[in-house]
Amino acid sequence: MFIQFIILILLSFALIYFQSKYFFLIDRPIKQKHKLDYNKNTPLSGGIYFFLAFSINLILEKNYNQNFLIILFLAMFLILGIYSDLKINFSPKIRLFFQSIIIFFLIIFVELKINKTGIFFLDPFINNYFFNIFFTLSCIIVLLNGSNFCDGVNVNLVGYYLFLILAILLSSLPIPNILFDIEKIFLIIFIFYIFNIFGKFFLGDNGVYVITIFISIFVINLINYNNSISPLLALNLLWYPAFENLFSILRRYIHKTKVDIADRSHLHILIFEKLSTKFDIKFSNSLSGIILNVYMFVGFLISLQYFDDSKVLILIFLLNIIFYTVLYFYLFLNRPKLK
Repeated sequence: MFIQFIILILLSFALIYFQSKYFFLIDRPIKQKHKLDYNKNTPLSGGIYFFLAFSINLILEKNYNQNFLIILFLAMFLILGIYSDLKINFSPKIRLFFQSIIIFFLIIFVELKINKTGIFFLDPFINNYFFNIFFTLSCIIVLLNGSNFCDGVNVNLVGYYLFLILAILLSSLPIPNILFDIEKIFLIIFIFYIFNIFGKFFLGDNGVYVITIFISIFVINLINYNNSISPLLALNLLWYPAFENLFSILRRYIHKTKVDIADRSHLHILIFEKLSTKFDIKFSNSLSGIILNVYMFVGFLISLQYFDDSKVLILIFLLNIIFYTVLYFYLFLNRPKLK
């Protein structure tokens, strides 16, 4: 683990150096007014970092055929994400089309499917091959684009997935060797988390795509692995990005604003604006993400204690939705006027 730690640190510094030197895949906050980042150009290193780190570990595992396919699809999402980062006016409809195509073939070739849902009106259909493909694809699409919505302040999204993995590590949940050692997954995400706290590099669309697809595969296999695990656990582990997506679409529909134009009305933005009235902008940026990370972590730990109890998991999920909604409207209605 120590050797891997050193390799990941060196990889991080190498990406920062080369991307900054050759000005490749650099975030430009001045040209993107919705960004909360600072007056400097920061590498969007997430996808490259996670793709290389995950791929190296997948290559070292025994399941060569499946892991090779996973690497191939992660590479496709990396390319799509890089193109999205480079082309600011990339059509959301075209982007959604390519996301759907890649996920469709990922489901087919990797045999990635959701075996159970724990939802009475869906389970009768889940064994239907075509319905299963559509349902699995829809879930991943919602999570993927919701993750993109969450990536607006430092460590919010990467911290969400980091603390998800940490909570699983600390739980009594039976954990198989899914993809590769979960401790290695934690270390890979942790290194990026530290660099992201200090704004040394960001996820970018490319990073959001790669880490979200990887986590999707991980969680689906985790739930499918053991029949004692309620499938609703997946809902409690991944609810925030998914709900952020659905909530944002509904909010924009009501206010008749375009979905394809980034705005500053997400929950993490509202928290950031509130903190910015009391703290420095740089500090508020990372602190906003950390606050949400801590809250989500507590929810993960509680959910994992009841991994086999669907009724309790539903209750926890509903409480999360209620808390999110109440907090959102409180912050929105008391939104400070920033200069």
